[in-house]
Amino acid sequence: MPKVQLVGATGYGGLGMLELILAHPDFEISGLVARDVRPGRKISDIYPHLVGRCDLEITTVDQVNIGDDADIVVFSTPDGVSQQYAENLYDKKIRFIDYSGDFRFESQVDYASYAGKHPSIQDAVHQTPSLLNAAAYGASELNQQAISNSTIVGNPGCFAIGIILGLAPLFKQNLVTEQTASVDGLTGSSGAGKKPAPLQHFSHLNDNVIPYRVMSHQHTVEAEITLGQLGNGSRATVDFIPHLMGTTRGILNSMHISLNKTLTRENLLSILSEFYRNNEFVRVLETAPTLKDTISSNYCDISGFISDDGRRAVIITSIDNLMKGQSGSALQNMNLMFGYKEITGLERGPLYP
Repeated sequence: MPKVQLVGATGYGGLGMLELILAHPDFEISGLVARDVRPGRKISDIYPHLVGRCDLEITTVDQVNIGDDADIVVFSTPDGVSQQYAENLYDKKIRFIDYSGDFRFESQVDYASYAGKHPSIQDAVHQTPSLLNAAAYGASELNQQAISNSTIVGNPGCFAIGIILGLAPLFKQNLVTEQTASVDGLTGSSGAGKKPAPLQHFSHLNDNVIPYRVMSHQHTVEAEITLGQLGNGSRATVDFIPHLMGTTRGILNSMHISLNKTLTRENLLSILSEFYRNNEFVRVLETAPTLKDTISSNYCDISGFISDDGRRAVIITSIDNLMKGQSGSALQNMNLMFGYKEITGLERGPLYP
């Protein structure tokens, strides 16, 4: 049974992966690592809903080596962390998945483009550029073979995966005029992580919708690269406006494109359905998706609509940002890396209401 060391175990992303592995028949947790944790503290001390389900002690990086007693390391950590351990893990042939943008890009130039947009990254120079080509981008539905064969996977950004899955079928057929999309994204507060910030104060966020990083969000970089590679090879353009809402979980992306040929709605839904016919976690709907349709699941729900003249389309996707946007995608990728069925450990459906 492969052993998993979880680094960044006390954050929302680490917690999500822990909960999934506890229900997985083929993986086991060998260690929980976090910073600034009092010695001897258990994960169930921080998250009481885990009492009796997981009472493992949390260790710090001063107490344990990253990669010890592990077949794979999952970094649920900020940008820059996994770069510090990547060479050592790679040399020891220990696989790892990173939630941040450290290994989403094939080149130092693309990483620098991403880092330049990220408000928390001070140095746009990657510490281990020689390993960028060794990593697979973790969009499971698009890169199954590469993920299966790689020892390093860069998990997609939460906004990016919803955008990419919604638009990939149309870019693949070169149906998008000038490879350009305009996207409005809505997200719950958990997407910003556990660390408190003024933007997330209850009195500010409650009953509010807050646009932020307008036309400058870092997730557009991986979306533009991936969609461009699916299309004519040149980088796509994604004009993106994210909005923070007074909800906890979920991302809803509404994507507007002009078409190179006239389509009916029946044509559009057929294109989407055919593209994802062999994928467990993408559901093409007749009706517009909502956040409630995917909460707590690894599904991405998609629907599309066509203008009266047949030359403009709106694609809408819904995901749970902590599942398909984070830990769910990571476990789906981990299943591929170890030769398990993608759905293993991810069978749970959405919670409603």
